[in-house]
Amino acid sequence: MTANGDPARILGQYESYPYPSLPEDGKRYSELANLVRLFEMECGYTFANKRILDVGTGTGLRLLELASTYPNNEYLGIDFSEPSIQYAEMAKKSYDDTSVSFRAIDAAKLNTQEFGQYDFIFCMGVLHHLENPRELLTTLSRLTTKNGAIFFYVYGEYGSAERMKRKRFLTHFHGEDATHAKIAMAKTMGFTDFPYGWELRNQQDVDAMIVDAYINNYEVLYTLEKIHDIIPHDEFSTWIPFGFALENNGVLVESRLSNDNKLPLPRATPEKFLTSLDLRERYAALPKRQQLLLLEDWFQPSGYTVLLQGGDFLSQLGNPRRLSENTWE
Repeated sequence: MTANGDPARILGQYESYPYPSLPEDGKRYSELANLVRLFEMECGYTFANKRILDVGTGTGLRLLELASTYPNNEYLGIDFSEPSIQYAEMAKKSYDDTSVSFRAIDAAKLNTQEFGQYDFIFCMGVLHHLENPRELLTTLSRLTTKNGAIFFYVYGEYGSAERMKRKRFLTHFHGEDATHAKIAMAKTMGFTDFPYGWELRNQQDVDAMIVDAYINNYEVLYTLEKIHDIIPHDEFSTWIPFGFALENNGVLVESRLSNDNKLPLPRATPEKFLTSLDLRERYAALPKRQQLLLLEDWFQPSGYTVLLQGGDFLSQLGNPRRLSENTWE
C-alpha cells in the first residue's frame, strides 16, 4: 500500500474534519432521497419494506433524510470514523420516529452472519478513496439480496481538471501534509467556490469541504472503462451508469435516441450532438458501450452514479427498459 493510500491517514482526515454538519438554513441534505425519488419515477421501483445499508454514511444526515422521506424501511448507516457516527447519533435526535441505526465499523469487516443481507446498498463517495475498490464491492455483493442492487458514486476524471489544478497548487506550496496551511491558502485564493457536489450549508463546514475537495489524502478519478474494471462481474449481472455529475448540476444518463421518458428532467442525451441523419444512423448502429462512451466524451462528467444489479432485480421494476436499454455491454 502506498503512503498516500494509507487508511490511517484517510481515517485521520475524516476524524479531524467530519462532514457535513446540520444546515444553518434548517433545510435537510436530500441527495439520497432525491436519488431514490428519481429512481422510483424513472424505473417504477417501490422503495418500501426494504433493508437499506449506507456504507460511508459520514455524519448520517443524508441517510436520516432518506429515512424521513421513506419511513417504511429498516436503515443502517456505517462509517469507519467514530466522530462522524457520534455526530450522526446526535443528529438523529432531531428526527422523529426514524428506523435508522448507526455503527462505527470498517466496511471491509461487514459479513452476512452479523449483518444479514440488504435489498439496497448505497456506497456514495467511498470507492474513489480505496486502493482496492473491487474488494469492497465483492464484500457488498455478498450482503445484497438476490433481488437487490447497489448504488455507488465515484469522482470522474474528465470533469475534474479545475479541482485537480487547485489541489496541485496547494501541494506545490505545502507538500503532501501541512493541512492547516493548505486550508488557509485555499481561503486566501478563493477556493471556497466549491464544485457541484460540495454544497456549503453550514459555515462550520468550510474547512472540511476544503479538505475533502482539495487536500484529500487519497483519491482515484474514474472513467466508464475504469469503472468497468473495478466491478466484480462474477458477482453482478449488469451495471448501468445512471447519472453524471457535471459542472453545475447532475443529469440522468440516457443513451437511447427513442425512449419513453415522460419526465422533464435534466439528461445526458445524444440528440444535440447528432446533427445529421447520417450521424444518427451511425450512432444507432453502435454497441451500447460505444454509445455510452460518446456520452461521456460529450458531457465530461466530474462524477458517476452507478447502479449494480444482480439476480432478478429488473423483475421488480415497472419500467425495466429504463435500465436494460442503458446497460454497459
